Amino acid sequence: MRYLIYAACVCLMAGPAAAQDFSVNIKKSIEGYIRPAADGFARAADDLAPAIDAVCRETTAETKAAFAQHYGDVVTTFAKISFLRYGPLLEDDRLNRLAFMPDPRGIAQRQIRKILADTDSTAIDASTLKDKSVAVQGLTALQLIAFDEDGQVVLGDPGEMRDFICGYTRAIAVNAAQVADEVAAAWDDPDGYSSELLMPGEKNDHVRTSKDAIEVIFNALVTGLIIVKDQDVLPALGKGPESAKAHRVPFSRSGNGLVYLASELKGIEDALRAAEFEPLLSEDFAWIPDSIYFEFANAQTLLADITPPIRQSLQDGGNYDRLKVLTLTINSLRDTMAGELAGALSLSGGFNALDGD
Repeated sequence: MRYLIYAACVCLMAGPAAAQDFSVNIKKSIEGYIRPAADGFARAADDLAPAIDAVCRETTAETKAAFAQHYGDVVTTFAKISFLRYGPLLEDDRLNRLAFMPDPRGIAQRQIRKILADTDSTAIDASTLKDKSVAVQGLTALQLIAFDEDGQVVLGDPGEMRDFICGYTRAIAVNAAQVADEVAAAWDDPDGYSSELLMPGEKNDHVRTSKDAIEVIFNALVTGLIIVKDQDVLPALGKGPESAKAHRVPFSRSGNGLVYLASELKGIEDALRAAEFEPLLSEDFAWIPDSIYFEFANAQTLLADITPPIRQSLQDGGNYDRLKVLTLTINSLRDTMAGELAGALSLSGGFNALDGD
């Protein structure tokens, strides 16, 4: 509540920004960040199935390493769009189909075990896999099958289930690529969802002005910060280093936990930069962007200083403390963006049900 009061006060100070036309910022956001990021994710996802085919055709240290690299690329590019929780990524439940998380009760693992126990043939064909539970068809499911708890690639290892597992992982990869392609195509379509943001009006239920449209984009950035802290980091911290739960960091099983966190934050920063709000700020508020980018740099430094992989290193006091400080840094980012910057632009500030304050 205190941030809402502050934002309201800043809005009164900002005055003229209330009538601002945000059309240029919307276009820059879509063309400068959203479309390129969605296209990048789609390209990375398209390379995943061939990497699985290579491992299953000839299982060597080299093909396993290549698969792990491709999987890491997909995770990195997914992180950079995962906070775009509106439009194409939410339609047809695409976000959950790509990554079922958080999953503190291990729903995915239980359902995957049943698929393996039943050798369920509908799981080895992407056309039928897509109709199954979202928990068993995305990147998080692939991680559970293709990597062991130590982060080693087990895909292609000998065993009576080898061929079935190869078929299942390939179906997941094909399905994920199809979903990624759908997201990219929806954003690239000039008559698709982007037109609602670029051409708001009475015909749209929720986006009737350029202010409404830019708030959709801006609020997703603030919500993204809340998700990084509350869903991705805090559950892993537990009550102290001894009780830390590093497995709660997304994609940490495959050794991509720190990369995922860093990529999420980099995506949010890059999306904010692409919007180019600076020309709209009066001299009194010109300091805000540099302050925000300074904190983003601090966050990246903290993550870079944590020894990877995080599943093996989080109980170390130094690494634990860095991740804990990261939550404070994200709080500062959220407060500055949702308070000062939103207020200076006369925006709502991005508060929603995910935020506890």
